[in-house]
Amino acid sequence: MRFRDERAQLVAWIDAERDDLVSFLSHLVRTASPNPPGDTREAAAVLEEWLRCRALPVRLVAPRAEMPNLVASLEGAKPGRHLVLNGHLDVFPCDDTDRWTHPPWGGDVADGRVWGRGVSDMKNGTAALLFAFGWLSRLADRLPGRLTYTAVSDEETGGTWGARYLVDHCPDVLGDCLLSAEPGAPSTIRFGEKGILRAAIIVETPGCHGAYTHKSPSATRIAARIAAELAVIDDLPVAMDGAVEQALNEAAAEIDRIHLEGAASAIKRFTLNIGVVRGGVKVNMLPGVCRLECDIRVPVGETAEKALACMREIVSAHKGARLEVMGFTDPNWSDPGHEMVGHLSQACTETFGFRPFAITSLGATDARIWRAKGVPAFTYGTTATNVAMPDEHTDIAEWLGVVKTLTLAAHAYLHAEARS
Repeated sequence: MRFRDERAQLVAWIDAERDDLVSFLSHLVRTASPNPPGDTREAAAVLEEWLRCRALPVRLVAPRAEMPNLVASLEGAKPGRHLVLNGHLDVFPCDDTDRWTHPPWGGDVADGRVWGRGVSDMKNGTAALLFAFGWLSRLADRLPGRLTYTAVSDEETGGTWGARYLVDHCPDVLGDCLLSAEPGAPSTIRFGEKGILRAAIIVETPGCHGAYTHKSPSATRIAARIAAELAVIDDLPVAMDGAVEQALNEAAAEIDRIHLEGAASAIKRFTLNIGVVRGGVKVNMLPGVCRLECDIRVPVGETAEKALACMREIVSAHKGARLEVMGFTDPNWSDPGHEMVGHLSQACTETFGFRPFAITSLGATDARIWRAKGVPAFTYGTTATNVAMPDEHTDIAEWLGVVKTLTLAAHAYLHAEARS
């Protein structure tokens, strides 16, 4: 069977199994896996059963029993490159069920959509890559190279027991390239991510009775002044890689369309969010302690240290204030001209009829963990609809298009060397 015939066969399989794919996704959404608490055993079991029923090799890597990571791998008929497909099993928790039209753990199929917590981020992507692995396994007798599928836990809380554990302890999951299916939009291929700096500012003063303001400075008022001064972080100068900046400039209108106006600007600069403010005990007590927790996103080409230096300067000017670094990850990106971008672009054009833009991501994904190991990593998925909000859902027609695009791109990458 020739290359083009194989691609036609893959598309035919996807079309023929449409109803089964939707049913599986609905079932996976009903298998709740919120993190916290992070117990993904039932969701992992759903994927494991799917693979075992097709006689596909699979193993579980579980540094914590309640957070298993699933790994499946197959060898092609001849040597070639190693492609890794990665998704995650855990999803955001849901504490606002009263605001949902469809039950968050119901996996309802209605109005051309699948509804439920985690269907967009990222059970539809994890399922899409599982199906791609399954269909490509049917071609293993003429497929070059090696294909690995990983479904990990703990992505929503940093990946310590998920992707990070896997790449540190199971080098066979690294591969030559990673393809993920985190949500974004079919019109974009994500080749990089902003960095993340999380830091706390703690202000401590003696504190006192609220009527005796002459006895002690107010920790909350000092913190408020610091918070106002931190706004300069949004305007820190940025030196961006030329190829990355060009790609983002070309995609600016599409970035704003997907993520609302202002996103194209935000993706290229430092952004500050003071996500937590804790101070005071009682309305008639002058606070002696106040804590600000800050989330700063660092644009590609810059470092977390630049923002940290700015914060240190501001905090040092206020008596009783100190800075505590909670953690950071510098920006990470792969070459926007990498051949996987071309394979995804071609597959998207064949499936959807338009060429996608290559951009960086506003949020973080497990792809950064592979990039940190020197592995080129790319993300392509459905529109991020209502992620972490009531009535999260996935458009079925769009999802099936993404399934085709991912499958065809993976197929092309494995065959590319043989066809060159």
